[in-house]
Amino acid sequence: MSTRAWLICTVWGAASAGALAQDDPLRGPPVPDEQRLTIVDRAMTGEFRPVEGRPEIAAVRLLDLTDDQWASVQEIVRDRATAAAMLLVDRIDEVREITDAMSAGDRETASRLSLDLIEALDPGSPRDPLLALFDDTLGPDQRSRLRAILNEYWREWARWELRDATDRGPEAIERTERALAQRVAQRELQEAYEVSLRRYRESLEAVYAAVEPTPQQRATIRDLMIEHIRATRLEATPAQRRETMRAVYRALDPERQERLFEYVVRVVLPDA
Repeated sequence: MSTRAWLICTVWGAASAGALAQDDPLRGPPVPDEQRLTIVDRAMTGEFRPVEGRPEIAAVRLLDLTDDQWASVQEIVRDRATAAAMLLVDRIDEVREITDAMSAGDRETASRLSLDLIEALDPGSPRDPLLALFDDTLGPDQRSRLRAILNEYWREWARWELRDATDRGPEAIERTERALAQRVAQRELQEAYEVSLRRYRESLEAVYAAVEPTPQQRATIRDLMIEHIRATRLEATPAQRRETMRAVYRALDPERQERLFEYVVRVVLPDA
């Protein structure tokens, strides 16, 4: 995606450690560096606060990476965002079903279809799908630290989710981690939708509002837009955009063709 801004939890105590004198009685005992690396963040009330975006990205930023390693990590993250967006393009009919189900309040269908997309993006639905992609970039010690950071994060998040449950054993923790990982993957796909397909949906809604098509015309326009996205894969040329708009125009009756023309003039020549 270009990816959204990453909310990263800082090293425990790092912000205050540099400001305290060595003999400060409130400083407390020294903590080894490897114990400070964490993305676990809690509110003053103890509430667990999940990171924004994928936990692997938050965690890898805590490592002492070289410039070359960081460049490689950034490329992996960009490729991941592109893969998520292209999945939505390739499975756009399912995306349409999900949005229709959500509009109809059918959360069960929307959730089931979302899980199908998650499986398509990450077969086997691993908890930390970026770990394997980072492996070739990181050294053995870095890989070990990264896994430790992530294991702690998921464990603490699961424990928070299970805080009122009667069963908080290892199996319950594992089940909860899987459910939370699915939640993160769903959010990742939602973010991919926001940066790839949402603009098309907004354009479609704007055309509907301006033209007021009949139900049949509305369905035709939507199908034309979906085919346009599938054919151009988010990189439409001006000629392709014009051809799609001509197809939309031809699908309308004369009165609505005039409305579409007036709408296009307002968009292209807003001061006219």
